[in-house]
Amino acid sequence: MYRKEQRTAVLILLLVFLLSIGCLVSGCATQPKSPPPSKKLLPESQPTKWYIQFSVKDQHSTAYTEEVGAPLAANGQPYYLGGIAVHPRYPIQYGGDPRTPLIPYGTVIYPEKPIKIQGDYYNALTVMDTGDVDYGLWENHPYWFDVYYGSGNYWANQSARSFGTPLTSYSWYEEWR
Repeated sequence: MYRKEQRTAVLILLLVFLLSIGCLVSGCATQPKSPPPSKKLLPESQPTKWYIQFSVKDQHSTAYTEEVGAPLAANGQPYYLGGIAVHPRYPIQYGGDPRTPLIPYGTVIYPEKPIKIQGDYYNALTVMDTGDVDYGLWENHPYWFDVYYGSGNYWANQSARSFGTPLTSYSWYEEWR
């Protein structure tokens, strides 16, 4: 019996030895060395950018559709779901350019509650268009926005109508200038 136990112990030691050699050769026993953390976050040639968070409470929101083949949005790009229109910076009757939005094109707004568009919920919407150029609809809600609901087919029109004009609170970020 003693010889059988000895043989088993020798086989186990031999197996452990061979596995250790295999690990050393393949590198699995050593941790890959990561470079030390860099103290520079940005290259020196790139200045730090600062952002301001804006937020508004209880502003009207509406929904709209566009016919297939309609001209491009005010930002010069095609319409897309998740895009919105906002007031121009100044009403047209005061000499404002209807294509200059109150919130810059490309800015992402974050509504407090997700907005359902054609069955999908959106937590973020992007400014792509301007609307209500004379502030005639919601003059007491300067941060009104209009959600694009798709091409003017029956279902998109019905969804846009059922959206109504809820009061919406939201926030966005702009680069400090």
